[in-house]
Amino acid sequence: MLKRALLTRVNGVAAAAPASSGSYASVAQASTGKQAAGGVQVSPKACTVAATEGFDPTVLAGAPAAAVTFRVAANEVSEVLVASSGEAAAAALAGRIPAACARYKEKVSGKTITYNVTEQAVTGVGKQAKALNVRAAGGAASDNLWSLIYRGSGFVGTVTVIGPGASAEAVQELGQQAYAFAAKTLS
Repeated sequence: MLKRALLTRVNGVAAAAPASSGSYASVAQASTGKQAAGGVQVSPKACTVAATEGFDPTVLAGAPAAAVTFRVAANEVSEVLVASSGEAAAAALAGRIPAACARYKEKVSGKTITYNVTEQAVTGVGKQAKALNVRAAGGAASDNLWSLIYRGSGFVGTVTVIGPGASAEAVQELGQQAYAFAAKTLS
C-alpha cells in the first residue's frame, strides 16, 4: 500500500528504479546509499544519523516503509513513506538536531569535510513538518542537501533533494506534492 502512495514522477521525470519496500531501517539505507558508506567516519559519532535524517529513526526502524529515488537533472531526489501511529510519528519528529551536530565532520578516504546543519519548522505540510539543510562548509552546490520530514494520519514521510537545485523552496514544494498524494492514496 505504501508503494502506491509514493510519487511516480518529479518534474516530469520517472523514478530511477522501481520503488522498494521493507522495514524503515532497510529502505532508508537503500534510498540514500548509506549501506555503502562503511568507510565514512563521522565526528562526533552521535551525528552519523541525527544530522542527516532530522528525526529519531530508532522510533520507526522496524515499521513498514517504501522508498523511491529520482534523478532530476544534476539532482538526486528521494521519497520515503513510513507507516506509523500518531504517537510514534510525533515522537520521531519531536526531537531536534543535537547542538553538537550543528557542525560535524566526515572523513572519507583520508579527506575531511565539515558540514553545517540547520533545521526549521515548516507549516502547510501535513500535521507537523520540518526542513533540514546539510551543507558542506565551503563545498560545492552539488553537495547541498535539503530534506523535508512530515507526518500525516498513519504515516511519516520524507522528501530529500541533493544537488545544485536543492533549496528550501524546492523541497517544500516537493513535500507538499508528496504529502497531498500520500494522504489521498492512504485515506
